[in-house]
Amino acid sequence: MNGNSDFGKEENLLFLLSSLIQNYSQPFESCIPECRQEIEKACMFMEQHFTERIYLDQICRQVGLSKSTLLRAFIKSKGITPYRYLETIRINEAKKLLSNGVSPLDAAIRTGFSDQSHFTNYFTSFMGFAPGVYREIFFEKDKGGE
Repeated sequence: MNGNSDFGKEENLLFLLSSLIQNYSQPFESCIPECRQEIEKACMFMEQHFTERIYLDQICRQVGLSKSTLLRAFIKSKGITPYRYLETIRINEAKKLLSNGVSPLDAAIRTGFSDQSHFTNYFTSFMGFAPGVYREIFFEKDKGGE
């Protein structure tokens, strides 16, 4: 859990609790509500505020769901956690910035990562190589096509 934001740590804890309940209680999958509109609203909120520090509480207030219901319904609907969804939005935006020649530090700041180290670690695990390498590959490609 080192390097994760408060959002990520809280989400991991809730995911662990949900997994424990799911594995050691009565059938669980049928108890998860669909909440399609709420999940879409949560996605829109994260897409509009990805540059800010977002907390699970904020999303829950926006969509009117408890933390555990949001987490379970989100995973059921999207196949990933809300935090992973948010980080994916951030990484996709960072890729655009890097391919336009923005430095990794500026890309980290402009996409809402807590610091460059967190950004670099997450980007590398997500993409398979560091943001600076991504920038070199795709910024050079764009410059060569002009």
